[in-house]
Amino acid sequence: MATHHVSPASAAVGVAAGERIPSWGLLEVFAYLEDVENATTAVSNTPDNKHIQITFCPRAPPLLSRFCIHSPDGARMDQTPFIVAMEDDLALLRVDSDRSSYRDYYVYQADDGSGKPSLTLLPRTLISFHFNPKDIGLLRRPGKEYLVVGYMFKTIADYPQVCVYDSKRTTWKVHNLLLSVQRHEHRDQILDHKNCKVVAIGGDAGTLAFVDLWQGVLLCDVLTLEREAAGQEKREAIPFLDYVPLPDYLIRTARFKGDARLYRAIAFLNNQLKCVDLGSRSLWIRSVTTSGVWSQQYMIGSFKEIESNSSRFNLLPGHRSFKGLRVCRPVVDLGHDDARILYFMVKMVQADLKGSMVAVDLLTKKILAVAPFVTRYTMMFDFAYMHTRLVKHLPGAKATLNQQGSSSKMKDKAEKQLDVESAAEDGHAMTLD
Repeated sequence: MATHHVSPASAAVGVAAGERIPSWGLLEVFAYLEDVENATTAVSNTPDNKHIQITFCPRAPPLLSRFCIHSPDGARMDQTPFIVAMEDDLALLRVDSDRSSYRDYYVYQADDGSGKPSLTLLPRTLISFHFNPKDIGLLRRPGKEYLVVGYMFKTIADYPQVCVYDSKRTTWKVHNLLLSVQRHEHRDQILDHKNCKVVAIGGDAGTLAFVDLWQGVLLCDVLTLEREAAGQEKREAIPFLDYVPLPDYLIRTARFKGDARLYRAIAFLNNQLKCVDLGSRSLWIRSVTTSGVWSQQYMIGSFKEIESNSSRFNLLPGHRSFKGLRVCRPVVDLGHDDARILYFMVKMVQADLKGSMVAVDLLTKKILAVAPFVTRYTMMFDFAYMHTRLVKHLPGAKATLNQQGSSSKMKDKAEKQLDVESAAEDGHAMTLD
């Protein structure tokens, strides 16, 4: 099937003249299927021996960056491609090239060591491994090498599993895991872990954090796991490194319904985990050690307090107040070590295509900026954008739009697919009184 086009990118697809390249960004996760080229453009072969091209167009938050996909020779794409994970100068792209059970993954590197960006098609995983987009992450290694790690919490096996792709050996390996440490933390009860995202911690052990934003964080030393598995005579389950529960306050106030990403977010920044909770407008931090403890860094008493300090902003056309608006999808600020800027979305109605991205300083309790947001999908807003440091590694050329597009049949397919495998679990944004 030839490539279809989605709604066209606006004229301002690249960094505007005189606009500083940001150190981080908020990236729309769904591709614009447009023929756009700049210095970030990279090309790869596809499984059907055609070509796929990716181009990034960065903007400074709270504006959303975007990326464009194009196939000059009509590579098959059954649904709109989307980014499932990002880490440092890496992005993991998923392309569903046909209606089979396979998912094709590509890794984009802003600089693969040659001074230019690259796009690499990964070998396909075992057909039984279908990763939920929330359960797959990237881990940067020295010398431009990397790992792609998919987490399977509920499998046909007796154990949760991780599936690891190593760019150095160019193969996937599967490892069984034990939750003995976590069961001890939960007094031998079954751990009901609902994974929301994967966060790279790194270090010599290659630690990844599998995050349940309602309850806590599973930590896995992936490189240690790989070494231990290589030394085993027979395939045995290997324990997770550790478990970090969320702050007691956040566990007590957890909704435990819907997708937690509508209300909370987490990041690893300045050697600390930083977790934001939109309901309490608070930021919590802790070191990633067994002896670490959570501490509340910031908390704002109410959204009304923010309004009182920020009277000059319209949150939406004609709306200076948060009253009656729906707020959701917070993002941890990657531009400051203390993560003091809270970003989130506001809409009038949950199904609205138009809304605003709002930036609030948790220290001064003021709105710093408001930017319009238009989604191309009518699904819940939990999978619309993600934060990334990729933009600081991108060459700063301004994009050139070569071809305009039209509405796409793939739009409906993408909505249906993500509703099934990763979109909101009947979650609802908070409506403010």
